[in-house]
Amino acid sequence: MRISIGHKIFSIAAVLVVLMIVAAGISVNLISKVKDQLDVVSHTQLPVSEAVARITVRILEQGIVLQRFFVLSEEVSPDAALLESTSREYDAFTTQIGLEFDAARNLMKDHDPDSHAHTQIYKRLLPVLNTIADHYAAFLKEADVLKLALEVGDRETFEVLLPELDLAQDALDREVIAFRSALEGLVEAATAKADEDEILALQVNVGLTVIAVLLGLIFAALITRVLVRSVRNLVAGAQAVEEGDLDSMVAKTSSDEIGSLTDSFNHMIGELRLKERIKDTFGKYMDPRIVTRLLDRPEISEPGGERRNMTVMFIDLKGFTSISEKLSPHDLVRMINRFFNHMTEAIADNNGVVDKFMGDAVMAFWGPPFTSPEEHGTLASKAALAAVAQLDRFRAELIEELGEEARTLDIDLRVGVSTGAMIVGTVGSDVSKSYTVVGDPVNLGSRLEGANKAYGTHILVAEETQHMAKQSGLLFREIDLLRVKGKNEPVRIFELIASESKLGQDECREFERGLAAYRAKDWDSSEAAFKVVLAAIGTDPASQTYIDRISHFRNAPPPADWDGVWVLEEK
Repeated sequence: MRISIGHKIFSIAAVLVVLMIVAAGISVNLISKVKDQLDVVSHTQLPVSEAVARITVRILEQGIVLQRFFVLSEEVSPDAALLESTSREYDAFTTQIGLEFDAARNLMKDHDPDSHAHTQIYKRLLPVLNTIADHYAAFLKEADVLKLALEVGDRETFEVLLPELDLAQDALDREVIAFRSALEGLVEAATAKADEDEILALQVNVGLTVIAVLLGLIFAALITRVLVRSVRNLVAGAQAVEEGDLDSMVAKTSSDEIGSLTDSFNHMIGELRLKERIKDTFGKYMDPRIVTRLLDRPEISEPGGERRNMTVMFIDLKGFTSISEKLSPHDLVRMINRFFNHMTEAIADNNGVVDKFMGDAVMAFWGPPFTSPEEHGTLASKAALAAVAQLDRFRAELIEELGEEARTLDIDLRVGVSTGAMIVGTVGSDVSKSYTVVGDPVNLGSRLEGANKAYGTHILVAEETQHMAKQSGLLFREIDLLRVKGKNEPVRIFELIASESKLGQDECREFERGLAAYRAKDWDSSEAAFKVVLAAIGTDPASQTYIDRISHFRNAPPPADWDGVWVLEEK
């Protein structure tokens, strides 16, 4: 039987239609598989990765709280309230981490039995997660034993068992790494399967459709490529985050499920990246501990403050005006920056907070919550000594950097330290704020820095600072009873003696005998005592200052009701 041309055309058309339907069916099936792989990544793998990341962060934070508990417990007079608060915070982390483990398990258990990829996640990852939980429980057990040892004062047991805690921590870290490796393997397998499906879809479409299905083939290929490229981008982003690159960002290429998945991924790493970038950026403009506190307690960024007993310090570069006349602007800026580096190092090494740089001066403060209430005066005093000790290094570096011209510069500094009740908090305008301290003790610290000029001293401290720091073995001598500009009540001020000074205990006692005679208007005894100090150490500007005052008072005696207070007119 002959088949007409029409029948042949119809048959060929029918075959082509069948081929088109088959090709379309195969393409739809393969694209569906790609979507299934994407669903696995979107609804299980990435959420599980995010859950384990949260668990890891919480465990690290709990470890920091545990270390803080250990440090507080080892103090001579631990703060019971602070210990209790730290212990509660530690226990809260335990509860929260347990909930995070349960949430991660639920993500993996809520799987599709018909989905091979979901089943692989359940079979491969759930045991590893349970192992992590077991090691975490072992870590908690070791930590609880150590906490109990500290609470009962069993220091020996604590020292013996502390390495066991480190071993438990190491085992926990290894299991977390194993979990991430397993998850990464599943993600890579999903990507490989998606690649295979893409290649097969292209081959089928090319083999079964020639010209009639060309547009459909192109469309299917484009759709497949978009889907796989998006999966690859997400996998690459996940791997970058796992390697510690928090700056990775996956570009959103569509507004469908892939776009939603991309948004979720970018949001997942946004919180981690935000804190790191804030600390890195603003840590150059303010003390990193203030940045951390602002992140942990955003409410303190609001205007307001609270009164606390704290210590403030001012460091000023002596003779800056004359120095600036001898150096070019470029060299002057280099010198100032190097000076600030040395002063910041002295402050940071003693747990101080750099408040601001003011021209050639530095302001810093100490006190809760950055230091304990009992030690801020001592730490500030040690920082002042460290600042003076940095001078020789600073001078040597200037000569090396600026050349012989630096030898002619009179490089020296003056330090004022004051302790008292001051206001600490956020102050400023709507567009610019600063976390700082204000109050009379702050003003006094600035005045004491300037008062060094009157006595030829390097470090002057207020009486309350001396009272806090003298127990630490630092050497002080009373310098004067001073009424500074802006205050009616006189303040007793002391010089903090640097270790390289020739002044010792004997010379300081002799100086204070001269000071007592001076206040009693016994000029001869006072002058004799100050000359003993000069004879012992060769030169002492403070003793010479009093000798000059005595000479003045012999010619112009003070009034009968004179109280020995010296009025400092300069700021």
